[in-house]
Amino acid sequence: MTPSEAAIIDITPTETAEVRAVALALPSDARAVKVIDHISRAAANDFFLRCREARKVIATHYDPKIEEWKAAKKLADDNRAKMVAEKTAAEAPIVEAEGIVKKEILRFDAEEEVRLERERREAEEKARKEAEEAALREAAEAEAKGDKEEAAAILDEAVTAPLPIFVPSPPPPPKLAGSAKMENWKFRVDDLKTLVAAVAVGRVPLSAVKADEVAIGQTVRALKGSFAWPGIKTWPEKDIRPTGR
Repeated sequence: MTPSEAAIIDITPTETAEVRAVALALPSDARAVKVIDHISRAAANDFFLRCREARKVIATHYDPKIEEWKAAKKLADDNRAKMVAEKTAAEAPIVEAEGIVKKEILRFDAEEEVRLERERREAEEKARKEAEEAALREAAEAEAKGDKEEAAAILDEAVTAPLPIFVPSPPPPPKLAGSAKMENWKFRVDDLKTLVAAVAVGRVPLSAVKADEVAIGQTVRALKGSFAWPGIKTWPEKDIRPTGR
């Protein structure tokens, strides 16, 4: 049994009920508080102190258990982080090996795409030359027969309206079991000011940027009433908390 497990077992239903009982009546008592003058305001302040004492009773009961669970959680988190680190180290040779082979496959695929494109252009050029030579032969035959107009028309059509060249696409590469080629599009923001300007004029949706509320909040708290940034509204929010006597 771990210390945390023992801590939970130590919290009996009776103890819990007794501890919670110190706070149960506070909401109804609070509704009866009416501040109408300085005397009743002082009484209201005494009520805050009563709430603070009730909070101390609850804290005394629960905080040690919470701290034990906090320690147990830290131990569990540390052990988990250790296991993750060990797993990552164990997989490192696999990641390296996969990266080497993946790079080799991608190199071959890129070179294959270049080769196929070159062969396609060469095939198109060959087919175009064959079509031109065929048109020249046809025009020569027409001219040999004395039909010069027909020969001129054939040559003119070959120049102004060449026949469409169709080259069949090469067969796709064979599929390999257990792997698939993917295309992942990446991005980086090269010029944040340009992006923000595009958002301002509606060329880019507002979802492309996000206000840094942590940085804004720090500046608001530092400047208080003198804070004045376009597009940001600030206001003071009043609160009361017991500080004791």
